[in-house]
Amino acid sequence: MSGTMKRKTWGLATLAAVAIVGVGAGTPAWLGRKPAPPPVPFETIDRRDIAQSVDATGTVQPVEIVEIKSKASGQILALPVELGSNVHLGELLAQIDTVTVRNQYHQALAALQAAQASVQVTKAQKQRADDLYSREVMTVDQYESAILAAANALSSQAAAHSNLEIARQAMNDADVRAPSDGTVIELDVTKGQVIASATASASGGTTLLKMANLNRVRMQALVGETDIGNVRAGLSATVTVDAFPNRPFRGLVEKIEPQAVVQQSVTMFPVLVDIANENGLLLPGMNGEVNISIAERPNAIAVPVDAVRGARQASAVAPVLGLEPDSVRAQVQRELAARRAARMAGFGGPRGAAGDSSRASGFGRGAGRGSAGGSGGGLGEAGGGAGARGMGARPNGAGRGGWAGRRGGGGGASFGGGIPDSVRGAGGFGGGGAAPQVVFVKTASGVEPRLVRLGVSDFDYAEVLDGLKEGDEVAILSIAEAQAKRQQDLSRAMQRSGAGMPGMSSGTGGRGAGTGGGR
Repeated sequence: MSGTMKRKTWGLATLAAVAIVGVGAGTPAWLGRKPAPPPVPFETIDRRDIAQSVDATGTVQPVEIVEIKSKASGQILALPVELGSNVHLGELLAQIDTVTVRNQYHQALAALQAAQASVQVTKAQKQRADDLYSREVMTVDQYESAILAAANALSSQAAAHSNLEIARQAMNDADVRAPSDGTVIELDVTKGQVIASATASASGGTTLLKMANLNRVRMQALVGETDIGNVRAGLSATVTVDAFPNRPFRGLVEKIEPQAVVQQSVTMFPVLVDIANENGLLLPGMNGEVNISIAERPNAIAVPVDAVRGARQASAVAPVLGLEPDSVRAQVQRELAARRAARMAGFGGPRGAAGDSSRASGFGRGAGRGSAGGSGGGLGEAGGGAGARGMGARPNGAGRGGWAGRRGGGGGASFGGGIPDSVRGAGGFGGGGAAPQVVFVKTASGVEPRLVRLGVSDFDYAEVLDGLKEGDEVAILSIAEAQAKRQQDLSRAMQRSGAGMPGMSSGTGGRGAGTGGGR
């Protein structure tokens, strides 16, 4: 029985081993292989025109709107214009009934004629009074009465003449004429309507129409508060409206309105862009987009923004390129240290020791200590140390150290996620330049990280200040990262689906069948 049990035990172990081999044999070969890394795309550095701009949306508005009212009141007898009519200076816009003002004119004319006759009579009376008084025939009281009558007659004549001019002007006001060239953009009355005078009515009178000169219009665009600091009067702008999407219009920034507008918790400032509209294509109320040019760099050496990463991100993208993260991190730190040493030498060499100690302490006030330590060396290094401490402090790349470095004049390395500060055009390294960033360059020995300083960016390409030359090939990291992630997702999906493949099922079944046979 003992021998029987041993043989049975041996048989089960043997079958189990065979079953394990069967499972291994049933496993697909692709599950054990490590997928090859995807090819990394590279782009050659060349020259191109770079323009940094601010985009905003807005509405076309007339530069000046004239509201037309009538000084005369009454019924509108004629209205020769309509909405959209182009009118010229002095052209008739509306005719008001003149019956009342004409009667007032005739009354004023008759009163003037009577006053003129009274002046003639009193003048003759005064001449006779002068003669009689000189011969002492007339008393003093009679003579003074004659003088007073003549003066009153002259006063009445002047008043009658003034009333006549007022009546004549009132009759002329019944004809409402255009004060300037323009286009009727609003018509508020119709023929036959009775209107109130703008001067005699307490309500301010009836508005007949509104007109504006559409040869020059402006776009009121709302610019976010993060970009408004880069906008100033006099900058060139390009306006594109929905009605003419393929025809850009040129304009200039006229002014920035000081009162902010808050829409959906977003603070924006109205910017007025003056546009020439000689052809009259732009009409009030049209919606469109404004592109305000902030800075331009023609024929500049440019690098794709997708190839740029911050120093802290360089080691994270190293595996995508087949590089060791620790090696990349060490090389970037060496280059940063070399730049700091060169900057110290440029600002005074050994005299920057006080600044170096303040850098080690990590306080933003180290710039002041460095300046006390000696000349510009301490100042520059203090800024650099503050910059090193502030790496990645803010998502947009503007770390505390970067700000302190810029304020101190020495600069600092300010890095962070998203689009780097240098790509946005902010400076902070080397006494007012842009902060250094990292790109991966193809060389004869492989791919290596390299520090670069960038200038103006249009968010597709950035100006290269130093670190790259024309003809260098840089890795497009965003595409490489996307390809790597896609391959990882595909590998995970294939591994998950491998448990239910026929080879795995048959191996398991074979083990069950072998066990049953042994028994």
